[in-house]
Amino acid sequence: MDIHAPHQPVHTWRDFFTHIAVITIGLFIALMLEAGVEWLHHRHLLHQAEANLRTEITDNRSQLVFDLRQIDGIEHELAANIDTLNAVKTHQPPAQTLAFHWAWNGMESAAWDTARDTGALALMPYDRVQSYASIYGQQATVGEQFTVFMHDFYRSSAPARDGRKPADLQPAELDAMIANSQLALADLKYLRDLSDSLGRIYAHQSANI
Repeated sequence: MDIHAPHQPVHTWRDFFTHIAVITIGLFIALMLEAGVEWLHHRHLLHQAEANLRTEITDNRSQLVFDLRQIDGIEHELAANIDTLNAVKTHQPPAQTLAFHWAWNGMESAAWDTARDTGALALMPYDRVQSYASIYGQQATVGEQFTVFMHDFYRSSAPARDGRKPADLQPAELDAMIANSQLALADLKYLRDLSDSLGRIYAHQSANI
């Protein structure tokens, strides 16, 4: 914004105040235009952020339904693995072979991260930000618990890697697999509880967003 001195010399107080008025009006118009542009920018930023957040949360709710179905299958396999390992340990014929399968998509947070980094969250009503924060906070907790589960899940399968059969395992290895499988199963149950809680948060907070 440039402010220039008057081109004509000021001879009277009337000329002086006329120039002051012109400058003041010019500054006012420039500031109003700048504020208008900024308001339009903030409005666009807010609407884009909220649209992205709603789309991402909708997609995440669908992913949660998928992930909960995967928990059912993983839980069944882990329980069957424990039965198989106990049978081998007691020299009984196992009912089935060991299985270590898993699938998990997890939830995204790109829209939330972008809204935070661009300052869009500061433009939202406080209660709406709280609703989003509750959802994404629980999503992060679910993701962290899945990481804990995967750590113990892979530990439970370690002795049986490279194609080793349960009958080839030493007693200490069988004990370790049973213990780690039980731990992974407990991790999975907690993951289910957290995921169920996330589903309830989705349902409860949907009215606020």
